[in-house]
Amino acid sequence: MPHFTFSALPGLLLWNKHSIYYCYHNFTFTGILQTPAGHGNLSMLSNDSIIHEVFIDYYGAILVKMENNVIFYSKINTRDAVKLHLWTNYTTRAFIFLSTSGQTYFLYALDDGTIQIQDYPLRLEAQSIAFTTKDKCPYMAFHNNVAHVFYFLDKGEALTVWTQIVYPENTGLYVIVESYGPKILQESHEISFEAAFGYCTKTLTLTFYQNVDYERISDYFETQHNHTGLVLVQFRPSEYSKACPIAQKVSDMGCHHHDFSYVIEKSYLRHQPSKNLRVRYIWGEYGCPLRLDFTEKFQPVVQLFDDNGYVKDVEANFIVWEIHGRDDYSFNNTMAQSGCLHEAQTWKSMIELNKHLPLEEVWGPENYKHCFSYAIGKPGDLNQPYEIINSSNGNHIFWPMGHSGMYVFRVKILDPNYSFCNLTAMFAIETFGLIPSPSVYLVASFLFVLMLLFFTILVLSYFRYMRIYRRYIYEPLHKPQRKRKKN
Repeated sequence: MPHFTFSALPGLLLWNKHSIYYCYHNFTFTGILQTPAGHGNLSMLSNDSIIHEVFIDYYGAILVKMENNVIFYSKINTRDAVKLHLWTNYTTRAFIFLSTSGQTYFLYALDDGTIQIQDYPLRLEAQSIAFTTKDKCPYMAFHNNVAHVFYFLDKGEALTVWTQIVYPENTGLYVIVESYGPKILQESHEISFEAAFGYCTKTLTLTFYQNVDYERISDYFETQHNHTGLVLVQFRPSEYSKACPIAQKVSDMGCHHHDFSYVIEKSYLRHQPSKNLRVRYIWGEYGCPLRLDFTEKFQPVVQLFDDNGYVKDVEANFIVWEIHGRDDYSFNNTMAQSGCLHEAQTWKSMIELNKHLPLEEVWGPENYKHCFSYAIGKPGDLNQPYEIINSSNGNHIFWPMGHSGMYVFRVKILDPNYSFCNLTAMFAIETFGLIPSPSVYLVASFLFVLMLLFFTILVLSYFRYMRIYRRYIYEPLHKPQRKRKKN
């Protein structure tokens, strides 16, 4: 039974008792996986055992388990396989399987009739073998912003994605874009290139779109049918090896249902602590984070539910705050743009007024005051961000461009006339994107100041040593001692 690879172009693995046959890139790249001994017979390196199981994980790693539990390792789009360290004895009945989170496990069927599960650290085992065989990945990093398995494009819509590869200078790597399916999309490419400190960064921006005019055509439905379908697209590096940290993927596999930890830089926190903050992401409480490019503005849509399910969308005013104290985000509307006649309430002002309360209690419907009357409040600065959101005011959250991050927000309904209940909700956002390079003018200015400082120190040193030289050219450094007269 063949194993099809997770790739845009058709690819599969076939095997018999002793060898693995590969067919990649729409059957243009075929052969037998070779061993370090120079042949494709895996049985010769496993005490004449035969192939028991062939396994491919989400990330393109290939595991070949022999009947005596010897394991060979390879990756898709490579031509060779290496023998991993023996993980269990030759006689135990074992199987390999993959959890929904992408973790590899061994399932043992013991002689007493019980079953045992054990984690298999595939990544560490692969790194250990790569270190022993001196196998190196040709690139340093390979990233893209493909965040979904499927994208749906309607008429008039376009999809722009990017991929970036970082590699040592003079190796000439590049990104290959492969597509498979009906030719119903046009593509436009834009490539940017940077080189610094011995490394090159090449970024490919790709836009997919349709350029079909459906207006005033006689065969409308046929034309529409001929321009719909499924197109598979894949980004991959031009060179690849088993030592590369992650295989090329058609797209991201979605949300992994597990807890994890991350660190928030102290300068991003509201109270400016002395140390960075390490927090735990609790998936069961926060759910899957929504992944957004940090160039995208975001307006939360709040919905009301009861025991029977969805009730309605919430149109009332609400506020959001990051539960761990992050404040490195802002809002696109100012108070003046929102129609305020005096300074509106903000988190900063409400914290200042309610220092004795925890953050989640300093602001709510009990102390909300609107800003649309001259009779309430002071004029103040109306160019500040307006931190209140509703479904119609067009106020969005926007993110810092210089770094990515994980944000866990709590929502609270602010309108005092909306409900007797204290209505709250939580959601998480993970931002990502291509961090912009420093401005050429900023780098030039920094170098100019640095050179100016260097030459200033050099000139001052020159005059300092000239003064010392001139003083001692007329005055000896060591004065001779005079002889004392004897009385």
